[in-house]
Amino acid sequence: MLEIVKMLLGMDISDTSKDNLLNHFIKKATDIILGYCNIDALPEQYHDVAADLAVFLYNNRDLEGITKKTEGEKSLTIINAIPESIRLALPPPRIRVVG
Repeated sequence: MLEIVKMLLGMDISDTSKDNLLNHFIKKATDIILGYCNIDALPEQYHDVAADLAVFLYNNRDLEGITKKTEGEKSLTIINAIPESIRLALPPPRIRVVG
């Protein structure tokens, strides 16, 4: 998955200088998907979706926790959620029944 993330970010695959940081975002993306879908393991068919979310998290790492940012006349509202394009590529969340 690391190679896919590097490719999506336009990084050289042989450059290992950001591997620890990218692996952090890959793990975070995987954990978010597992929690959202309420599953224990990520099926291999969703690894590309996890890579997309890892890229999103990496690109927006400086905006985490910010809901609105204003610079001069420009204003940006940030929604802290899984982007819709990624969410739609995931299976519907499972409901666990506690008995």
